[in-house]
Amino acid sequence: MGARSSKIKAQNNRSDGHLLEYFRNTFVRGGGGTNYVPQKATGGAISYYGGKTIHTFTSSGDFNVNTGPLSVEYIVVGGGGGSTEGGGGAGGYRTGTSLTINPGPNPVTVGAGGGYVSGTVGNNGTSSVFGPITSTYGGGGSGSPGSPGAPGGSGGGGRRDGGSPAGTGNTPPVSPPQGNPGGTTPGGPWRGAGGGGGAGAPGTGGTGGDPATERGGVGGDGVQVPTTFRNPAVALGTPGPGGSYYLAGGGGGACEGQPGGSLGGEGGAGGGGDGSINGNPGPGGTNTNPRNASSGIENTGGGGGGKAPGGSPVPSVPGGNGGSGIVIIAYPS
Repeated sequence: MGARSSKIKAQNNRSDGHLLEYFRNTFVRGGGGTNYVPQKATGGAISYYGGKTIHTFTSSGDFNVNTGPLSVEYIVVGGGGGSTEGGGGAGGYRTGTSLTINPGPNPVTVGAGGGYVSGTVGNNGTSSVFGPITSTYGGGGSGSPGSPGAPGGSGGGGRRDGGSPAGTGNTPPVSPPQGNPGGTTPGGPWRGAGGGGGAGAPGTGGTGGDPATERGGVGGDGVQVPTTFRNPAVALGTPGPGGSYYLAGGGGGACEGQPGGSLGGEGGAGGGGDGSINGNPGPGGTNTNPRNASSGIENTGGGGGGKAPGGSPVPSVPGGNGGSGIVIIAYPS
């Protein structure tokens, strides 16, 4: 995968650095004087792009509508799921172009990512909420027989060697779907764990059959945000198949017995964490390229990357946590 974007940085009202634009956005001139025009709404980090005012919430707060009702576009992404062996599912992704918001303070909840758990099932993230829109948490990945990956906006991946299926996505169901299932690994020894589901695609199951061919499943890709929100001056999401601005990718599944390479187990585009490649490849293998698991990227809703048992390359390093969610709101300036 390519380099990933960092956490969104707050933007001030002079988003392009030009004082003239600031005054045009804030004041109108008439009657020989200058009359103040109040902002239509406050809350979050405010920027301007394409004739729209955009409010970005990277933590919970209030969207305060001063004049309204106000018709807004929105993106709401839940917190990603934590891993065990299976990758965590991405937080649910929901977007729309016409949501009416009444005057006054309107609470915005940005979901947290779920934590890694050693064994059983990773912790779910928490849901993000804006008005009537709830994007469900990402489901935790599976790590023990008989403990399926958790359902959620996108489901967590199944455990290594099979025996526990992945979690379902789009739970509870909405239309269009807010996510996808994780990947289920077929039964049998030396098979990598499944990747978590992403908003744009399901996770894949792990593969293998011996230490030389074991591969962790890939996290499902997220989705690219609508053009309204693709302000080049604002860091948002990660690169993906169609360019930048991807959110809600699933975490990659863990791989224990892979000598030599680092195939499989990658997180999905949109902030999914990579699964670990264990430095303990089993009989006949020497792993020349181990890798620790990584967490989902903050404010993308990405799922955490899974960790194989056995601990190497660094026994004390846990698997990946889910990334926190995000809420973005836009309306004509």
